[in-house]
Amino acid sequence: MLYNERVMTSKNSPSLTSLRAFSVVGNCLSITSAAQQLGVTQSAVSRQIKALEDSLEFKLFNRIGNNINLTAEGLAFHQRIFTIFGLLEDATNDATNSFAQQKINLLAPPTLAARWLTRRLRYYPQKFANVELAVHTEPWPNIRMDCVIQFARHPSAGSKHVQLFQEQHVAVCSRDLFENRHAMRTSSPLHIFDKGISFPLWSDWLAHQPNFPDLPTGPLMKFSSLELAIQAAKNSVGVAIVDRNMIEYELEAGSLVQISPTTVAGPSGYWLEISQEQQAKTGSIQFFRWLRSV
Repeated sequence: MLYNERVMTSKNSPSLTSLRAFSVVGNCLSITSAAQQLGVTQSAVSRQIKALEDSLEFKLFNRIGNNINLTAEGLAFHQRIFTIFGLLEDATNDATNSFAQQKINLLAPPTLAARWLTRRLRYYPQKFANVELAVHTEPWPNIRMDCVIQFARHPSAGSKHVQLFQEQHVAVCSRDLFENRHAMRTSSPLHIFDKGISFPLWSDWLAHQPNFPDLPTGPLMKFSSLELAIQAAKNSVGVAIVDRNMIEYELEAGSLVQISPTTVAGPSGYWLEISQEQQAKTGSIQFFRWLRSV
């Protein structure tokens, strides 16, 4: 039975002190480090954790020698408590006009972050002159993300969201190949795969343009990331089918050229999302509104 299935009465309600101690210990998984952060003794932290476990009537941590880790119930409880204390800190910052101390954490897919997001961040200082921005490409259990960009067919349930864009797949190659059709025909079709499964980008594109005269006929090449396929195309290895949104710079600079105007809208897109909890944070919602407009 998880903590939220239990009945909590005022008689055994945990104290804020014990909840705060649990939040910090759950972050660092160390009584010693938590005591240093809280400015109290290790025994004081241990007493607070014991009092909280007695109040909740379930174990929060497994103790193995000198190491501790969260139990399943403890992990579920900590995720909620960590968010709540973070929101309290945000509310205090807003109330004391200390917006300059705030920090925005954004989670985004690596290729999108490198190729699409960074081109738009030059406008960030104009809106958030004193707010630090951290762009993450993988989630961290102890960091609350202000906003998340998801690559999916549909947004996450329960979030406030907007679709930044849908995939727009085009066939591209280097300018050298484009201007030498014999070289294009003898080059390789460049495919992208993930976990051993190839994406159907070529088959989808050929379904819209089956009779293109200069298709590459060289040995098929597969790459485990979009970035690798883009670099191979730029280096005249062959022709790649990629999302046009990811190669804005290359198309503008001429290092990649569309071999045909055919564009295939992909089934997935990029969704900017903000959770209900983060909507209560002034900086988070301002960042959400700004990013969806740039």
